[in-house]
Amino acid sequence: MPIYQYDCAGCERRVDILFRSVRRIGPAICPECGGTDLKRAVSQVARARSERERLDSIDVNQELGRLESGDVSGFSRWARRMGRDLGSDIGGEFSALADKADAGEDPIERVDPGHTLRYQVEKRRATLDGGGDSGTPAGGG
Repeated sequence: MPIYQYDCAGCERRVDILFRSVRRIGPAICPECGGTDLKRAVSQVARARSERERLDSIDVNQELGRLESGDVSGFSRWARRMGRDLGSDIGGEFSALADKADAGEDPIERVDPGHTLRYQVEKRRATLDGGGDSGTPAGGG
């Protein structure tokens, strides 16, 4: 059962339309306004990646560029976003740092967030490589 996205000229919305079968794809009708002046849109495609690929794609400098300010509240927002973006293993560490900052503490990791991010990524890579969860990434600590 394919789902296609269309841009409706009538209500100016992007709509999803489900067709019961590939063989029965007929004229599209906007479910919002009933219009038939629809143009097929190119949908975003998600690509499944392994955890290793996801870790390898992290650009530390780009992530540091998203750090809004050097104050505790800016660090907290950044760490919370990193926690969401990085998933359960690494993300939990950043969520905990955000919780500390929100509680009025000034986490030491805020002094050099780049080091903190690199360390957490390397620690997770070492775990994936079979290095266990010793707390020290492969290649030093």
